Amino acid sequence: MSFSLRSFSSLVQNAVVTAQAHCAQKFTLDTGTPGRALIESVAALGLWLQYLLVQILCRTRLATSVGADCDSFVGDFGMTRLPGVKALGSVTMTCFSYGDISAVVRPGVTVRTASAITFQVVTDTAHECWSAETGGYVRPAGMASLTLPVEALVEGVQGNVAIGAISLMGTSVAGIDIVTNHKPFANGSDQETDTQLRERFPLWLASKATASRAAVESAIAETQNNLSFAVFDGQEADGSLRPGYFTVVVDDGSEYVPEAVLQKIHYRIEAIKALGIGFAVQRPVMLTVMVAMKVLIAPGADAEEARTALVKAISADITSVRIGASYPFSRLSYVAYVGAGVSVLSVTDILLNGSQNDIPAQTSQSLFPGTISVQVVQEG
Repeated sequence: MSFSLRSFSSLVQNAVVTAQAHCAQKFTLDTGTPGRALIESVAALGLWLQYLLVQILCRTRLATSVGADCDSFVGDFGMTRLPGVKALGSVTMTCFSYGDISAVVRPGVTVRTASAITFQVVTDTAHECWSAETGGYVRPAGMASLTLPVEALVEGVQGNVAIGAISLMGTSVAGIDIVTNHKPFANGSDQETDTQLRERFPLWLASKATASRAAVESAIAETQNNLSFAVFDGQEADGSLRPGYFTVVVDDGSEYVPEAVLQKIHYRIEAIKALGIGFAVQRPVMLTVMVAMKVLIAPGADAEEARTALVKAISADITSVRIGASYPFSRLSYVAYVGAGVSVLSVTDILLNGSQNDIPAQTSQSLFPGTISVQVVQEG
């Protein structure tokens, strides 16, 4: 329900006009007169009451609530905001004199970036170098390097780092000289925002009726905050039809979704699915998308800024494609002309994975932006 707001001056003016209209004789209410002062004091009180009304309306609807009021609103239904997720990946620790000495790296050993983003080694008992006897990972003499799982100390996107960003040992370990990450970290995410909470609330309510698509999707969405997923009803993982079965493909923004995340999703779905229905939860098949194009821009425009904006827009567009969907070749021209906010005059020599063909849809396929090569040329 909407209502019109009034300013202080309009409240005063309406009161003056009303008072004068109800007097048989001329009634002066000029600025500074006692009558005008009384009207202004009442108008100020009305303005304050109007402000309180606006605050009440904002807090009684999820669509207009923010922060703690959002949490309070959904909390009455038993729903909570999803916390942030720590970035998880692997680092390679190397020793220069590996032929002579061994090393033991225990969980809790820290590594960091030059900007002081810190990660710690975590336990993986299935790792080939894990030793239950030493309670850590063993690099025997003769082995130059050891690749170990690490996670950020704090939650959030600040743990998402580029290749090679982790370069310093935070904890000194005998037999380890240098450390680096050969793959980027991309699965850290911040706490669920107000907008994300509002979007998830209807799905969460719909999931209270179990054994439905909404219930399955809500069970996945509640696992953690950085997941994208697709549910393929009546299909095997390879796309073949199978009645009474569905496949869930989950991506967390990294190349390899942790096994613990897949198991957690499996347990949540198992609790709400219909009896006798089979399902599978799996990682997506990652397809790296390579793009090349030549772009003509207007004279005077900054070529490097244009190239950076185009690369960023194309990468974001590829990442936004839902799991299992196709990617049309013609879309690259649209993104270059419209999506990057750059004044583009023409786009030529476009290649998508080395050809000028669409990327076809596949059930478990997730697209990942690879090398985006944009040659920028200025007119004239």
